[in-house]
Amino acid sequence: MLIKIILIGLISGTLIGTVGVGGILLTPLLMFFVGTELHIAQASSSFSFLFTGVVGVVIYARQKSIDWNQVLWISVGIIPATLLGAKVNTILSGTVLTVILAILITFSGYNALTKEKTNAQPRQTLNKITRILIGLGVGFGSSLTGTGGPVLLVPILLLLQFMPLVAVGISQAIQLPIAIFATIGFILYGEIDFSLGLTLGIVQSLSVIFGAKIAHSLPHEKLRMVVAITLVGVGFLMIGRVLF
Repeated sequence: MLIKIILIGLISGTLIGTVGVGGILLTPLLMFFVGTELHIAQASSSFSFLFTGVVGVVIYARQKSIDWNQVLWISVGIIPATLLGAKVNTILSGTVLTVILAILITFSGYNALTKEKTNAQPRQTLNKITRILIGLGVGFGSSLTGTGGPVLLVPILLLLQFMPLVAVGISQAIQLPIAIFATIGFILYGEIDFSLGLTLGIVQSLSVIFGAKIAHSLPHEKLRMVVAITLVGVGFLMIGRVLF
């Protein structure tokens, strides 16, 4: 069992460091290969993102790959919405949550995968209201599904014409407020397996270092394709699990 958890942590941590969305793998992998109940898997995953968030922020900040102005105002919306999402998570059934998560992941990946290459100038910033609204949606959806934030924020920023590395850098930083307040929410309203979350957090944190090196060495277009393919693959995996 421990070996399975370590392998899951290595895979998700590397992807978190590379494309920001590796945390999306945690819940389905814990369910399918470890037998963890959905709500506990989501809560424990959220707790583990405290560790990956710290490591990701340090690495990407050193590379000057985080736009802190964007992070600040997105976080304003994230904080209250994250607590609400954790509360709603305890109300909805596991099947409903799985379907919501699968549709969300598949759509996000498909959108990024089919996006045509453009010569338009990459976007540098958003107005404050838009950033706050994005934070509200990302915070609620992340704690609702136990995904950590980047899986929602990265495709949104790509859709809004941000460069892939910039999108991943911002997503690394918003992991922290989401993880902190999602963990608080799950402590108040749900149940966390702290031993599981701690093990995952440590393993993932080490893997994030390796993933970040990959991200900073890949061309932007290849990085975007890796993000898209990862999302679509996981989405189909979860849809298949629900149907069959």
